Amino acid sequence: MTLSRFLRSKLLVRAILGVLIVVAAVRIAFPFLVQTETVARGVEQTLENWTGAEVHVGRQAQFAFWPYPRVTLGNVRITSGGEGSLLGSAEAISATFDLLGAVRGQPAFSDFELVRPAIHVGWDAKGVFNWRHSGWMMQAIDATASAPSGEAADLPDERIGSISIHDGVLDIARADGGPYRITDINGAITWPALRRRLELSLSAVVNGEMTRWSFASDQPLALLAGRDAAVRTNLSADPTTVNFDGTANLSGNGFISGALQLATPSLGRLLAWQGKDIPAVGTVGQLSVEANIATSGYAAKLENVKLTLDNAQATGVLDLAMPPEGVPQVGGTLAFDRIDLRAFLTAFSPLPDADQNAPTIDTAFIHQFGVDLRLSAKTADFSPFSLQNLAAGMRIENGRASFDIGDSTFLDGRMTGRIALAENGFRGGGQFQMSLSNVDMGAIVGTLGLPGPLPTGTGSADFELSTDRPLWATTVSDMSGKFRLRLGNGTLTHFDRAAFEERAARNAFFNIKETAGGTFDFTRADVEARLDRGLAELTKAEIESADKLLTLSGMIPYRTGSVALAGTLADRPQAGATAVKPAISFFVGGSWPDPVISPISILTGQQPRQ
Repeated sequence: MTLSRFLRSKLLVRAILGVLIVVAAVRIAFPFLVQTETVARGVEQTLENWTGAEVHVGRQAQFAFWPYPRVTLGNVRITSGGEGSLLGSAEAISATFDLLGAVRGQPAFSDFELVRPAIHVGWDAKGVFNWRHSGWMMQAIDATASAPSGEAADLPDERIGSISIHDGVLDIARADGGPYRITDINGAITWPALRRRLELSLSAVVNGEMTRWSFASDQPLALLAGRDAAVRTNLSADPTTVNFDGTANLSGNGFISGALQLATPSLGRLLAWQGKDIPAVGTVGQLSVEANIATSGYAAKLENVKLTLDNAQATGVLDLAMPPEGVPQVGGTLAFDRIDLRAFLTAFSPLPDADQNAPTIDTAFIHQFGVDLRLSAKTADFSPFSLQNLAAGMRIENGRASFDIGDSTFLDGRMTGRIALAENGFRGGGQFQMSLSNVDMGAIVGTLGLPGPLPTGTGSADFELSTDRPLWATTVSDMSGKFRLRLGNGTLTHFDRAAFEERAARNAFFNIKETAGGTFDFTRADVEARLDRGLAELTKAEIESADKLLTLSGMIPYRTGSVALAGTLADRPQAGATAVKPAISFFVGGSWPDPVISPISILTGQQPRQ
C-alpha cells in the first residue's frame, strides 16, 4: 500500500483512535497507580530541601490530573525549626509533578503556585539573615561563592520551573520599629534550573501605590552568591519609573554599575511615597535622570548625566553619598542650556507653609542633606532679567546654605553675587550680596519701569543686604544693609536743569514734575546709602556734569514711598572764571515720584542771592 492510499484509508483513522484510547486509558489508570502519600510528602521534602527550614501542612493534600497532574497542600507553615520563628505561611501551595516518577515513588516537582503567601524577612541581633539555612539552595549558593571561577562544577541540575504568586504579603523587619509591609503581591518567577536564566515579573502595593517590578539575570546563582552578574530590572509606579541595565553584586561589598534611568512627575510625590519630607526639594516638579552609575559602599557616582528638571535640561557628573550615620550628600557639576534661576532658588528656600507673609523661612532643609554643586548655564532667567554664561555654585553644609554667582554676563556687563542662609545669626533669614560692573543701569530702570528722576548710564553697583524674612517673600522694604552706585557718562532722566534753576529763582514751592521735561547729562554719578527695613539714609549723592554739581543727602522712607532730602545745585569752578553763581539750596519732600521742591530761601525767610 502506498503512502497516499494509507493516508486516505480507514487505517489512519483507526490508528489515531487507538492512540487516543491508549492515552485516555493511561490518564485514567495513573491516578490509581500514583502513591499519593509519597507525592504529598515529596512536595514537603522539596520545600524543606530548598529552604533548609521545616514545612508543616495543616490540611490533607489534594490532587488533580487534568490537564496536568498537580498536588495542592493547604495551610502551609514554614518555620526555622521545631518551635522556631515563623518564616512564612501560605493558604495553599501547589505544584505539578511527573506521573511516571510518581508511579515509581520518586516524583519530581515544578511550576509551583503560592496562594496568599506571607513571607517574613529579618535579621537577628547578630545580623544573621533569618532565611539562611542549610537547604540545597543555600548549599548551591555557598558552593558558587567559594568556587575560584565563580561556577561550582558539582552542582545538581535541580529543576525549579516557575513560581506563581497570588495575593502575597512580604514583611521586612526594621530595627527602628514595626515591619515594612508590601501587600497584594502577584506575578511569576521563572527559573527553569539553577544554571539557567532567572526572570521575575511581579506587581504589589508599596506604600499605598501599585508598583510593578521586573527583573532578569542570566547568572542568578552567581548574583545570590555575591559574585558579579549581569542584571536588567525595571520598577514602575505612579510616583516614579526606574530602569537599570548593567552589573550587580550583592556581597558585603556589593555594588551596581551600568545604565540607570529614573523619572518622576513630581519629586515631592516621590519623596512622600518613600516617607521623606524635605520641603527644600519637595516643590521640584518633573525630574528625569539618565546616567551611567557606579556605586561603592554608601556612595554612588553618576557620569554622563542627562538631567531634566521641570523645563531645564543639564548634563554633567553627580556624586551621591548616603552615610548611615550622617545626612545624604549631593555633589558634582551640571551644565544647563537654560535654567529658571528664580524657580531653582525658590525650591531651596521654601516657605514654612502657603502663607506668603510667614515671618521666618523653613531652614530645616539645611540639616537634612548636604549639597556641593557647581552649575553653569548659557542662559539663566531671573524674571524680568536674564543672565548669560552663568558660573555658579551651591553649598549646603553644617547648618549653612549659600548660592554663589562667580561670574555672569548681565546687560553687556558683569555680575557676581551671593545668597546665604544660616540659622546662627540670621535665623529664618539670609544675606544678599551683589556686584555689577559695566552694566547698563538705564536698562534696569527701563525694565523695572521705575518712575521719577533717576541716573542712567553704564557703571557699577554694589549691594550688601540682609533680611530676617524668607528670601522669596522679601521686598526691598524688608532689607537692611548698604548700597553704592557709580556711573561714568550718563543721564539724569526727567530732570530739566535749566527749568529747575528758573523755578528755584522764583522763591516759591514747585512740584518736581514741572521740571521733568528734559534730561541732565553728567560725567560722573556717585551714590551711597544705608538701608534699614524700609528706610534709606542717603549718605552721599553727587551727580556732576561739565559745569554743574548736584548733591543730595537725607532720608528716604521708601516703605511709604516718601522722601526727605536736602540738596544743592552749584556751578563747577571753571578755569579762568572770575565769578561763580551762588549755589541753589533746596529741600525735597513729599511722595515719590512727585515730591515738592522747597527752596531754602523760603524756609529761612531770606531772599535768594542772584
